[in-house]
Amino acid sequence: MENSSPRDEFKKAKDELVLFGIPEREASIYFSLLERGESKAGELAAKLGLHRLDVYHDLKTLQSKDMVEGTITKPMKFKAIPLHITLEVLQKKDQEFARSRTNALSDLRKISEDLKTRDLPKENVSGNKIQIIGGQKTISEKWISILEHAKSEILVAAIDKGSAKVLLMRGMEEISKKMKAGVNVRIFTPVTQSNTDQFKEVASEVRHLDSINSAGVCIVDRKEVMIIPEASDDPSSAHPDETAIIITSPSIVEMFRVLFFVGWDTSPATGDSR
Repeated sequence: MENSSPRDEFKKAKDELVLFGIPEREASIYFSLLERGESKAGELAAKLGLHRLDVYHDLKTLQSKDMVEGTITKPMKFKAIPLHITLEVLQKKDQEFARSRTNALSDLRKISEDLKTRDLPKENVSGNKIQIIGGQKTISEKWISILEHAKSEILVAAIDKGSAKVLLMRGMEEISKKMKAGVNVRIFTPVTQSNTDQFKEVASEVRHLDSINSAGVCIVDRKEVMIIPEASDDPSSAHPDETAIIITSPSIVEMFRVLFFVGWDTSPATGDSR
């Protein structure tokens, strides 16, 4: 860039890196390493005005994204992977995500076409329904019930706020039991240094959710979906956190399952818990 300093270039590049889904704090740490060279977590924390544990957690996350590497010496030092290599990695992941999304769209179109032409057996019609339930007690009881009845698979996606996360944490004991009993468990939720211990019983099946979703989702045994809408910013919305949607239509359940794994399969494992 003409008439711009390296620091200005780093700032602009950092802002553009965020567009690739890299959180701003991680981008700041990465470019700070590019600028400083090999550094300790404490040194970066002091330079950026951040807590050392937060910086250390982000450095481990950046390592899992192949953007940073660490030494085996103590204290551990970190250095940034050269930017041109990082861009190649990001481009590859972007292409993989695009392919996964294309495949998901193709699968969803097939499901849609199948739904148009399929004559469901009469005995199954009653099981194909969409139900709206309300009230915290009713929703909580239903949540625990579907977890208790899970036989083969539990998939959960929940952002780090609202009733979906509350329900997730409330059901962790039951989810842990199911996992130990051989049920396939996948949990997609924001994982930070401060909440890692909450998932220690099922840590191997948790992945970090970077994106912001508008609802929590639980899919059980490819038979049932529970959707928990998050709070609306609209002041006229009455008790949005006290509503949940239950779906038992096989085609819709499968659609949500496909979308869940699009996110899961393209999400990099981060930290020791993934």
